[in-house]
Amino acid sequence: AREIARQEGWQSVTIRKVAERIEYSPPTIYEYFENKEDILLELLREGFRQLSAALRTAWESTEDPEQRLMNMVEAYWQFAMSQPELYQVMTGLGVPYCSEKPPAARESFDITQEALLDWMQTMGVDIPDVQGAVELIRSLVHGLISLTMADRIHGGEARAKQLLQRAMRDMFVAWRFEARRVR
Repeated sequence: AREIARQEGWQSVTIRKVAERIEYSPPTIYEYFENKEDILLELLREGFRQLSAALRTAWESTEDPEQRLMNMVEAYWQFAMSQPELYQVMTGLGVPYCSEKPPAARESFDITQEALLDWMQTMGVDIPDVQGAVELIRSLVHGLISLTMADRIHGGEARAKQLLQRAMRDMFVAWRFEARRVR
């Protein structure tokens, strides 16, 4: 299904095409998946498992909390760009959106929140709405990824990554500044 989506787009993925691609009969595929939506749901789950693993690896790559968050943003970016079919399923980009929230989706959020809390403690920063801050980070990353995938960033992927890194650094500075201002 992923290969078909990569070559022809998600709208072209059908049970019949999946069966042909793996040289099985459609009834055999129906033994495992009731319909195309079931295939998409399994891909959604797999995507979040892979993303969580990539975020965990990035978490473990350094002891520096700010660099850890930057590495996690980079891991998120690399995952999306190297696995665009999975990322599209996970985020509903050009694919019928699935409302299921697999446990690994929550895990990817929790890993990011844990990293942000660690950064806050190290920097002496209090962000009143930590979940909102995680959503801001995810929205920033996802927005730039989506615009890059749609070829809507002047300068392409390299510039989009520069913008993302700058925006993350600017957010850190703003959060630190706000913490000093409030004290």
